[in-house]
Amino acid sequence: MAATLAPRGGERGVNEPAAHVELTLPADAESVVLARQMVRGLVDFLGWGDESRNDISIAVTEACTNAVLHAYPDGGGEYTVRAWVEPDRLVVAVCDEGRGITPRVESPAAGLGLGLPLMLAIGDEVSFSSDSEGVTQVRITFTEGGGGG
Repeated sequence: MAATLAPRGGERGVNEPAAHVELTLPADAESVVLARQMVRGLVDFLGWGDESRNDISIAVTEACTNAVLHAYPDGGGEYTVRAWVEPDRLVVAVCDEGRGITPRVESPAAGLGLGLPLMLAIGDEVSFSSDSEGVTQVRITFTEGGGGG
């Protein structure tokens, strides 16, 4: 497990944050608690209220749980949680190199469990992507009192 708080100097690209916190975690259930605590700390740093802290915790827990449960169905693997603060908003990205986002056939909601709808309801902006190198990213942007809070 690795944790960094890394200021990003002049080398950052146009879409890169000025500073970020990053955790690389084993894809197991216990690691989700660490990711949630990291993000709660940033929400507290921002001075946002309890409702925002609770809502953001739920959304981040769901994003991390998806990586743990679905990215590596045969076990093993890691996922990374990156979070950064921009003016008046918090952005959290959960990335893994697992099998990507696929619908669950057994789910009654057309392939969606509760996690994705919760993230969509709570986050102000939510995106899902996979790149050519097999990295899947769930990115959620929050503002205080935005989305579901």
